[in-house]
Amino acid sequence: MNIRAVLFDLDGVLLKSMEQHLEAWQHAFRRFNAIVKESDFYQLEGRGVRSVVEILTKKYGIEIKFRPQLIEEKVNYYNNNFKPEFYEGLYSLLDLLKMQGLQMAVVTGGYRDRVSYIINNYFIDYFSAVVTSDDVKKTKPFPEPYLRAASLLGVKPQQCLVVENAPMGIQSAKRAGMEVIAITTTLTKDHLQEADFIADSFGGIEEHIKQIYISS
Repeated sequence: MNIRAVLFDLDGVLLKSMEQHLEAWQHAFRRFNAIVKESDFYQLEGRGVRSVVEILTKKYGIEIKFRPQLIEEKVNYYNNNFKPEFYEGLYSLLDLLKMQGLQMAVVTGGYRDRVSYIINNYFIDYFSAVVTSDDVKKTKPFPEPYLRAASLLGVKPQQCLVVENAPMGIQSAKRAGMEVIAITTTLTKDHLQEADFIADSFGGIEEHIKQIYISS
């Protein structure tokens, strides 16, 4: 495979933030005496916040009219308590890809305001395109987010390699015709079997890319 671009999910990949998102959802749902479980939430990673709240309110039997309130409380709690954390080996991988002249993009279900803040403060000069939930009609697991990223970069889908950490994102990228590397930052390998390769660390991803995509 001759790759020209590498596309990254944000939460749970570029940013060690899924734990903070879970805490924020738990805070929002607590007033309804609902406990959002880690196992329920992590598998939804990649969906937009509106999709997440729709699924969780159905699961916990909460009326539709409370969804905007839940989103607002979740977002406010997350923003007020956000602490940037990054995975070991991430920046080494990004530097390698940049040195190789590969284009990079972020493809996420997050809101553009939050995503732009993170990219501008912690990943300046790495990414040529960013696709958020505000930019598409159908978020992950639909292929639209990844197809849009490829279009913005001016490359074909089959020339893109994707790094994901959750089933919804993997499905989105595969449906877009892209190869996927999954990383076990939030879920075990059992949940990531649709990926083409599964790594336990960013060092593992870097070595895999060197062996399979750069040296060939």
